[in-house]
Amino acid sequence: MNILGGLGGGIGSDPKQAVLQKVQSQAGQPGASTAAKIKVTTDGYSIRKDDVLRDTTILKDEVQFLCADDTQSAELCTASENSVTLDKADYYFVVCGYPEREGVKYGIAFGRTAASADTTCTEENLG
Repeated sequence: MNILGGLGGGIGSDPKQAVLQKVQSQAGQPGASTAAKIKVTTDGYSIRKDDVLRDTTILKDEVQFLCADDTQSAELCTASENSVTLDKADYYFVVCGYPEREGVKYGIAFGRTAASADTTCTEENLG
């Protein structure tokens, strides 16, 4: 029996855990992860850098949250320096890495489609 309730049951059941798993597997690796789908069930859902950098060698100033155009135009995603806020919807996200780069080395991009998340997570979009 799962004491924590709805946290079990696959990568899509807990958005923070899903992002954490992708960040952990992308740490130190160049390129981008495959897009993964998450479901956010409440408006104003916040994912902080602290939530997704546990047990990694990535520093807070080496990662940036990104919102694809399709999430911004629908006012579903807001990225700030230390967190991303998502409203109730289904999202795809991609983690991309440029470990040899100076400054921001990793991006976590959220989009309404796998393609929009993927095309947003590029070195050119990192601060």
